[in-house]
Amino acid sequence: MPAVITDALKRQIASDFFEQFTSDSKKYYIGVGKSEQWDSSDTVPTPVNTPTEISAFRDGMQSVKKVTGTSLVVPRNNWSSGRIYSQYDDQQGGYPTNPYYIMTENNQVYICLETGRNVLGVAQPSTIEPTGSNLDSFRTADGYVWKFLFTVSAERGNDFMSSNFMPVQLQGATDSNSTGIQLKQKEIQDNAIAGQVLSCIITSGGAGYSANPTVTISGTGTGALVDAAIDSSTGQLVRLRMRDSSTSQVLGSGYTSANVVISGGGSPSLNATARAVLGPDSGIGRDSREDLKSTSIMFHAPLLGTDSDFITDQDFRQVGLIRDPLQSTGAAFTNTTGNALFNMSLSSIVTSFTKDKTIQGQTSTAKAFIDNIDSNRLFYHQTAETGFGTFVSGETVEEVNGAGEGVVDSAATLPEVDPESGAILFIDNRSPVVRSAAQNEDIKVIIQF
Repeated sequence: MPAVITDALKRQIASDFFEQFTSDSKKYYIGVGKSEQWDSSDTVPTPVNTPTEISAFRDGMQSVKKVTGTSLVVPRNNWSSGRIYSQYDDQQGGYPTNPYYIMTENNQVYICLETGRNVLGVAQPSTIEPTGSNLDSFRTADGYVWKFLFTVSAERGNDFMSSNFMPVQLQGATDSNSTGIQLKQKEIQDNAIAGQVLSCIITSGGAGYSANPTVTISGTGTGALVDAAIDSSTGQLVRLRMRDSSTSQVLGSGYTSANVVISGGGSPSLNATARAVLGPDSGIGRDSREDLKSTSIMFHAPLLGTDSDFITDQDFRQVGLIRDPLQSTGAAFTNTTGNALFNMSLSSIVTSFTKDKTIQGQTSTAKAFIDNIDSNRLFYHQTAETGFGTFVSGETVEEVNGAGEGVVDSAATLPEVDPESGAILFIDNRSPVVRSAAQNEDIKVIIQF
């Protein structure tokens, strides 16, 4: 039988992840790895959701860092003059091609309740960037009706803003320590009006109208008022606007259902029809996560050049999200950072080793890729390409594709973090990112439901 997963369920799944993080019931880490090239031309492949792909990610993992923050996010839509924006529509599934909400250059977020239209009902580009933080909706001179929702603070912007996504949240209780941005969002939430008619959409323009008809909203609520306009040359209804009153619109309240009744206008040969667009049950602005259909979550972790467990003068090609990794001892891993590479100590070094070379034990024939060199210690990983042979103490190891040579003292010291542990929730393949002690990487993992 036909079925659909609703946005409400997607939001619930995203919110569950968010709650797990904020309650600290689950430990989330960002892992990076794969120092060797993808192929001879280092062409980045598209990851595939298979056990083999997950296993390969584990094999190449270098280090992990605990996620420092998480936020629900939505696609970012910067306001741009000359673009036509859609309006909020309770019959729209997902996101329309033209966005129905925007973020201004001041990081203020607004939702569009009515698209600007000319006297013929043709959608017009937005040319006036909305400003201010009014509690009510307002119409700009280009005909667009906007409703302010919240402002993204500089701190949240740094942590959870990307070129394609922006953070969204429900503001909790405020106090004397709350910022102005937090106080304003809480005010917007607390003053949201349930059951408003946000707009009316023409479904049929009818025919034969000689004057603007009267539009009445009937239903469970009261107070919504609508103005109609016809095209006198065609006799059709071409535009419906929620009535402007002072600086806001007359949207009524208490509607859980609403019908649009169109009467008068002369003696039309065909009656026009329209439908009412109702806001969320709790009202626009009460929960911006619902207003903006948030079904994605962002995990944020900055990799600092000073993070001791991360290799400098080395690159990585994979980023992953890991839940509840373990120490190699089997205990829960809870540190901020951790090394996920095996290592061996050398009793002597005949010729210096080089990162990214392949070593081979002359007795065991085991092979591995060198990720890092720390004095007399080699940090390495093995893959299906090298095989997973075991190095033995006392054997000579040599670089297959270089001059490095030494004698093994202790063959296989376990990493801090067991790369085979934890649930791999996300894998991102990318071009090599070369790390240095003077640079930081700001990793933001976005999971969409």
